[in-house]
Amino acid sequence: MSIITDRSKLEKLCQEIDTSGRCAIDLEFIPERTFEPVLCLVQVATDQSAHIIDPLALPDLRILWERICDPAILVILHAANQDLDLVYGLSGLIPQNIFDTQIGAGFGGFGYPIGYGKLLNQLLGVTIAKTESFTDWLGRPLTESQIEYALEDVCHLLPMYDKLCGVLRDQGRLSWAEEECKRYVTAEKYQRDRGNDYLRIKGASGLNRRGLAVLQALTDWRNKEAVRTNKPTKSILADNSLVEVSRRPPQSIADIQRIRGIRPDQIRIFGQPILKAVEKGMQVPESELPSWPSSRIPPKREVLLADYLFAILKVIAYNADIATELVCTRDDLQALVRAHREKALNKSPLPLLQGWRRDMAGDNLIKLLDGEALTVTVDNSADPPIQFNR
Repeated sequence: MSIITDRSKLEKLCQEIDTSGRCAIDLEFIPERTFEPVLCLVQVATDQSAHIIDPLALPDLRILWERICDPAILVILHAANQDLDLVYGLSGLIPQNIFDTQIGAGFGGFGYPIGYGKLLNQLLGVTIAKTESFTDWLGRPLTESQIEYALEDVCHLLPMYDKLCGVLRDQGRLSWAEEECKRYVTAEKYQRDRGNDYLRIKGASGLNRRGLAVLQALTDWRNKEAVRTNKPTKSILADNSLVEVSRRPPQSIADIQRIRGIRPDQIRIFGQPILKAVEKGMQVPESELPSWPSSRIPPKREVLLADYLFAILKVIAYNADIATELVCTRDDLQALVRAHREKALNKSPLPLLQGWRRDMAGDNLIKLLDGEALTVTVDNSADPPIQFNR
């Protein structure tokens, strides 16, 4: 073990990764203080050793990110989503060969999402302490307890991956898990369109179309201000304040002062930009006003059918010993119901009709909608008490 703080040791580690052809990584970062997360530590394990890299002492980690995104190198993580988002944000590189042990666990009957410590205990019988779960990773020097905790998060990942792959191979599920991990290797996963951020704000659904136009302009301004100052968006102006300003568009600073929840210091700093954003939203022509996507509120019959399919899906997943949460969302089921009603199953890439999801559940759900299959309730002591009959 070593803490890498200079370029020569980083280059040596990268050579070790090249030789191994695989590595495990974990990142420690602080997401809540800034617009972009602050990287505090990088932990890397190969088949030979485990290391901590200090990005505060060594900020240029390009050669490491190139290895993490090299298709010839298998990279193992647990709960990889946020870590890989940060890798992309720091490097602009898209990972190519990823295995997420949390996803693999969902296919192996361990549940999803399962924590690293719990899965490690179930697979390898190893118990790790959680003494530094909420530690300040920006503090220097690192304590012995912090170093031990950080290394524990990565040094078991390779043997855990090997054991998990054995389980999945025996179950015939390894290819499904590997297919699902390809979610991390597409450009779409990392290139977020912030143009519709305003529709995700709580309370936006209660606004009329003019209010939505104002909210859209305000959200766009807030995002740009957050990027400019590298501060969290909600520290600029809270979501509920954006909605209230959109509901009661102010025309002056005095009007803003009458809106509850906006502090005097925020009005002093952001008062004029808020008024300009409001004006921009108010000037949107009537014919160009935004509205909710028509699919946002599905007909009750679609909701009813989707709820029915979800219950059957839980039975299918239970029989397969795969976590239902991995298979699809309720929105995916509603999309399937809608496409079936509109006879458009082959016109759009529905998740349930792709890859392993189609093999496991999609085709059976279509048979239910076509009336070619049914479900029956058997003895309550049966496991499961509901059977799917084709």
